[in-house]
Amino acid sequence: MTAAVQRSSLGVAGAIAELGRATIHGLGWSVLVATMAPSGSVLAAFLGGLGGCLIGAKVARTRVRTSAVVVGAVLLIALVSGLRASLTHGSMLAAMLGPVGALRFAGTLTALLVAAIGSAAMRVGSRRRAIFAVLELLLVAVAFAQLFVPHRHGAINRPFYLADWIIALGWDPTWLFLFMGGTATVFGLVLLLREQRFGRAVINLGVIALLLAVIVVATPMIGMPPPPDGGGGLGLRSDKSEGKDGESEKQDRGGPAASELEFRNKYNTGGSRVPVAVVLFHDDYSPPSGVYYFRQGAFSQYNGRKLVVSGRQDIDNDLIPYFPTRRIEIENAPPTNDNRGPLETTIALMADHTQPFALEAPLEVEPLDNPSPNRFRRVYRATSAVLTADYISMLDGYVGSPAWSKEQWAHYTEVPPDTRYAELGAEISAALPDELENNPIAKAFAVTGWLGREGIYSLKNDHSGANDPTASFLFGDRTGYCVHFSHAATYLMRSLGVPARVATGYAVSEAARQGGSSLLLSGAASHAWPEIYIDGYGWVVLDVYPERALDPPEQPMDADLQRLLGELARGASPLPLSATDLPKLKELARRMTLTAGTWLLSLLACLVMFLYSVKTWRRLAPRWGSSRALPRLVYRAELDRIGEVALRRDPGESRESFANRIRDQLPSFAPLTTAHVAAAYGVHEANPLQLRDEAARVRSDIRDRFPVWKRFLGLVTPWSWLRSK
Repeated sequence: MTAAVQRSSLGVAGAIAELGRATIHGLGWSVLVATMAPSGSVLAAFLGGLGGCLIGAKVARTRVRTSAVVVGAVLLIALVSGLRASLTHGSMLAAMLGPVGALRFAGTLTALLVAAIGSAAMRVGSRRRAIFAVLELLLVAVAFAQLFVPHRHGAINRPFYLADWIIALGWDPTWLFLFMGGTATVFGLVLLLREQRFGRAVINLGVIALLLAVIVVATPMIGMPPPPDGGGGLGLRSDKSEGKDGESEKQDRGGPAASELEFRNKYNTGGSRVPVAVVLFHDDYSPPSGVYYFRQGAFSQYNGRKLVVSGRQDIDNDLIPYFPTRRIEIENAPPTNDNRGPLETTIALMADHTQPFALEAPLEVEPLDNPSPNRFRRVYRATSAVLTADYISMLDGYVGSPAWSKEQWAHYTEVPPDTRYAELGAEISAALPDELENNPIAKAFAVTGWLGREGIYSLKNDHSGANDPTASFLFGDRTGYCVHFSHAATYLMRSLGVPARVATGYAVSEAARQGGSSLLLSGAASHAWPEIYIDGYGWVVLDVYPERALDPPEQPMDADLQRLLGELARGASPLPLSATDLPKLKELARRMTLTAGTWLLSLLACLVMFLYSVKTWRRLAPRWGSSRALPRLVYRAELDRIGEVALRRDPGESRESFANRIRDQLPSFAPLTTAHVAAAYGVHEANPLQLRDEAARVRSDIRDRFPVWKRFLGLVTPWSWLRSK
């Protein structure tokens, strides 16, 4: 009796494990289809994966070769592809259902068949060779990974259909993605479970649950995974951190880590769509140029080939020299007057930077507590003297500073020895009207306007190999990117006696704020631009805006992501814990319960429908079966009916022994067993009429010997056929 109980437990555990594996197959296919098909296709993919896995388990026990199964699966999928094409291109179905209806039906049918064929083939392989279980694991991994493809590059607000409702509550959706990843891990580990003993299978699942619990507990202690680095575009950011708190050794000494700009033929900005910082404006500000310029570095010393960082102590000391550990004032910052006004900003860095940056003319900076260390590398406040005067009013100003020495003047006006710079500068300025022909600021404007009309913007160029890349650009095809344009503008301005330099940092259109108080900076915003010094204004940005471009424009950052990161930078908690957050917590619980309940009920309904469909098919199959298959089909149908009244063959028990064991209760079942075994071995071909008569006698014996309630419970139990063997 004990052995029988153990065999029964083993059979139950095996059936449950197989059904669980089939459910995971269905979920994997449905998740895979979810992002590219309507809901009907998702349900079809689930049913196909579920049914295909169960069919594959049956096929694995036959003598069909694995290679034949694989080849057959490939051919069937090719046929399904052809069927889809025929259904959607001029078929009768399209005429009946319309174009949209035909596409939906074809998509649903394709999802059902491909999922069924794929799962069946994978299950056959994994049942026969343990190594093929990797394919099942790969199905789960790919299905859940493709959910988060839009989440790459730090876009924590994507995919929208998962993150939107969490963002609407003011929460950080990263925790949802962590939960989804844990779910995929559980599915993958369950697929790899090969233990058939019920007790050990429970122990294995318990170990998995314990490991996941450790992850959940450890995550708040260790922190969430950090956002990706933005790369080292234009030397603004570090490729890797070497020092304390993400600072490089040069940062600790206060010196700039990038001393020169590189001319590259095929320039890659380095993770262009990766968010690298978010800026919070403490007051509204609209720049005269329509662009926010965040200056980080300046290049003003000519080294015989290009402009590099100056080694002099009295040059370019209006920059923020290092990341502040206390409040510091910037040396030689421009005064606040009618031309410039103070503006406070909070800057939260999501990637390591070589130096801090701020709006173009910083006055002072101070460190701030990091409200979200898992998201931001460091946070600081900067007060800048932002430009409030328009550019027309600058025409009345004077270039340079009266406090400069001759050496400083010479430094900011040094040009390459190539005389073509002076000749072109004179040619450009000669086009000015008579009243402005001697105005150096007007000459500088003329230079940037000319370059904007004559230059072509492209990251792909062919100038880096020249001794003077700027000359190759300016006196060649004039095709290049910001480093070429800024150098050319600076040299031409200097040839006209205007002190100029190249600055680097981030440039973002005012429209990117989209009416909010936060501005998200990405690697694509890395920029270099020319600046001139005007007395009373300080260093003023005179950027070049090429009218022609060979590269497509960069798309703005997502507004939801910008707002979310802005809230995190302000210190808004992604996990509300206060009493005021209880309504949000209740709303989140309600939505999660509703969503999870809807999905569970839908999946359960689909599973029950599938089980009933298979049960009905097995019951009705003898009506349409061929004479050769009829002994097996009739035997299987009556075996299902016997199983419904709790008479089942024990593991290891032969079919003949089972028929003898229940002979007292169902004597009419023995002839069906004999016919089935004989047909399986090809001894003789059974008489269809005789088989149906014997099946009718089995049903009559069941009605006579078992109460109605027991037969009814067996009939309405959808999974009763799973235990028939």
